[in-house]
Amino acid sequence: MGGAKLQPGETVLINGATGVSGKLAVQIAKLLGAGRVVGTGRNPESMKRVLELGADAVIDLKQSDEELADSFIKEAGEGYDVILDFLWGRPTEILIKTFVPHELVPVSRRVRLVQIGEKAGSTISLSADALRTSGLEIFGGAAGWTPEAINEATNQVWAWIKEGKLSMDIETVPLKDIESVWKRTDFQGKRIVIVP
Repeated sequence: MGGAKLQPGETVLINGATGVSGKLAVQIAKLLGAGRVVGTGRNPESMKRVLELGADAVIDLKQSDEELADSFIKEAGEGYDVILDFLWGRPTEILIKTFVPHELVPVSRRVRLVQIGEKAGSTISLSADALRTSGLEIFGGAAGWTPEAINEATNQVWAWIKEGKLSMDIETVPLKDIESVWKRTDFQGKRIVIVP
């Protein structure tokens, strides 16, 4: 989350928190001092797991557009500071629309959206007022990363792993079963590791 420059106490939305990377992001946000972490997802079991890993709330992406917008607003509390977006596409369009004020007011809050993945689509429709009136700043996941910052972040993550502070859902599968594993569709938020 180096590019997002998360500050202690800030509110983080992880759009796509039920995947492997999203679940790690939930835990890392908490370890970095996020005051509130909200995750989004579609799979009920994975959303329960996101809560177990430290999220304060989850938003079901299977709702209608209007219900989803209402959920984004409700769970934001005083507002999101950082958004880690693993989805892009329609969920992000709906989210961004919730930032546009209904009347002209001074922009008082920066919202830093870090675009990381595109699980829900590679494009969005972005209205000009979403940037002009909302305080929204969008940048790519690699923005601001230097070799030194990557090394420091990697060392920190390894330290948390050694201390048992990070959890990852891993299933090991023997190499002899690779053909049957390739056809499976039940990996929801798990990392499959092939072993000899």
